[in-house]
Amino acid sequence: MKIKTTFLLFSFLLFAYDASVAQNPFPDHTNCEREMMEAARWYFGVYAGMDFTSGEAVAETGQPDVFQTPINSGVMSDSSGNLLFLSNGKQIYNRSFTVMYDGLFGHYSCTQPVIIIPKPGNDQRYYVFTSDSYRNIEGDQGLNYTEVDMSQNFGQGSVIQANSNLVPSGMDGRLTAVKHANGEDFWLIAHRLESNEFLAYRISQGGIAQFPVISNAGSAHDGDNDLLGFMKASPDGSRIAVSLYGNSSIEIFNFDNESGAVSAANISPPDFQGAYGLEFSPDNTKLYLSTLDYTNFIPTFPSILYQFDLTSADIFADTRVIDTSTNAFRFGALQLGIDGRIYMAKSINATSHSDDLSVIYNPNRPDTLCNFDKLGGTEGMVFGLGGKQSYWGLPNVVQSFVDWPHFTYDSVCDGDVTIFRLNNEANVDDASWDFKDPSGTSNTVDFLNPTHMFSEVGQYLVEVTETYDGQNFSYSESVTVYPLPEPEFGFDTIYIFKGDYTRLNVGVWSAYNWSTGETTQDILVSEPGTYWVEVQNGQCCWNADTIEVVYYDLYMPNAFRPSSAINNEFKPAVPLNAVQDYRLQIYDRWGQMIFESRDIGTGWKGEINNEAAPFGVYAWRIDYQTFSDEGTRPVTITGTVMLLR
Repeated sequence: MKIKTTFLLFSFLLFAYDASVAQNPFPDHTNCEREMMEAARWYFGVYAGMDFTSGEAVAETGQPDVFQTPINSGVMSDSSGNLLFLSNGKQIYNRSFTVMYDGLFGHYSCTQPVIIIPKPGNDQRYYVFTSDSYRNIEGDQGLNYTEVDMSQNFGQGSVIQANSNLVPSGMDGRLTAVKHANGEDFWLIAHRLESNEFLAYRISQGGIAQFPVISNAGSAHDGDNDLLGFMKASPDGSRIAVSLYGNSSIEIFNFDNESGAVSAANISPPDFQGAYGLEFSPDNTKLYLSTLDYTNFIPTFPSILYQFDLTSADIFADTRVIDTSTNAFRFGALQLGIDGRIYMAKSINATSHSDDLSVIYNPNRPDTLCNFDKLGGTEGMVFGLGGKQSYWGLPNVVQSFVDWPHFTYDSVCDGDVTIFRLNNEANVDDASWDFKDPSGTSNTVDFLNPTHMFSEVGQYLVEVTETYDGQNFSYSESVTVYPLPEPEFGFDTIYIFKGDYTRLNVGVWSAYNWSTGETTQDILVSEPGTYWVEVQNGQCCWNADTIEVVYYDLYMPNAFRPSSAINNEFKPAVPLNAVQDYRLQIYDRWGQMIFESRDIGTGWKGEINNEAAPFGVYAWRIDYQTFSDEGTRPVTITGTVMLLR
């Protein structure tokens, strides 16, 4: 008997936009719970913090005023969004904001001196990568990594290996990272100074690759001012962008997240004075650039926020000015959050800072429709920091950790009611959903959180069209509905002797929940009753099967009369599927076998060679196999029967 069971398990798929499906760096997406909150907490600037774990960004103000940095920080949370530790490139602080280690080689003259990457296959180990600068008066230490073990110091973590060198010197202070195409490993991407070399280090369960993948692409990063500016990977890992402050330009490259190669440089003209902050839109079709005058106490030119359309045939001919600073604020780092919005750091100068961040509320939308500091038609809707302050930088995160879909959904096993949710609800008046499944049922009309029961197993390109201020914006995501597992006991009922036991097994699955509370692949039972097991397949769909276990004895009559209307055939009283390899033999008083049957349903009718056997006592023997233990067990029983006439 099959019992269908379903479980609501939160999951995330990557997505597609405008009738084209984006490459999915997690092609094995299933219904399994997949939290991705590693970038859900930010600490930066002058004691500032943000918490995204609720789904909306909230300013954190309870942290002590001990952690600050003028440039990008490194912050790591676990997959549930619990803060683990953070770094400014010099010190590592634990989640209690106490210094765990002092003496890293990251330098403040670098734009991105630190980034934290988990060690694949070990949720307790993390690598803190740092980049030094030739400006360091104590000597340029190059590119290094430090390993943190979070299982130590009562869960607060400890450094187990510090400042292991990868490159002796000569780095340009830019670090970014994305996941490998296999969805498990990572790429750390760095760049040399006075060179056009990109260095991509693969990070796997075995550790950090000894030798990087070296790509010569784009221009050489030389000159003091080319230490300024960012390098960012796109969330889907397909592109790299670099801003070069000294050259007043940006460069966009292809990145192969399978091989680690950087190629196809697209170099802008030198039209972007003060090129600094960079960030990709969540759908990987837009690139944003912020500019600032970094060198003068009083800026000699205003900061500008640009948008580039990466789908354009000529990206730099399609440049759009989103905003120009008119209030003396200088635009700093840009960073995508897991809420689908891009946040911008800003500061008046090195000593006068900002109490808020600017926000690009809808970065997938073109031109000023991206709603810079504009929410619900109201201008100036910035993100307040609750009394803390912004500087030039924001956290430098693994870009794959902010690769969230435009909409999320949970429960996609056959027969589930799938619940959808817009990840970014900013500036949405209405939304219509097309599930591409006209036979589906259980639809609800809540445009922010609709539901749908898909009609059958398969893949569906679900599309949502958002409406805001009279304009429509469409986004699509591939949703796969998975079949349920089919556990099979093989029988609805199984029989055991009293005092014996049997092993119940339904094959190999990902997980088991037995009615006995056990979670192993098989169980031993010695008592009669109804037993069931729920099994989980590789897509985290669940289903169940049940079986009845009953006692049996093989009962043999001690007499029979062939002419009787009731007891006219000598055979055992036993369920037909209780035994295997059955054999019944009848012997006369001289020990001669006079009858044999291998069919438990065919008994002796009191005949010898098709003639009626005489009245008297006859001996019998039965051999069979039971379904006991880890297979079958041979059994032999004997006795006598009185043949009546």
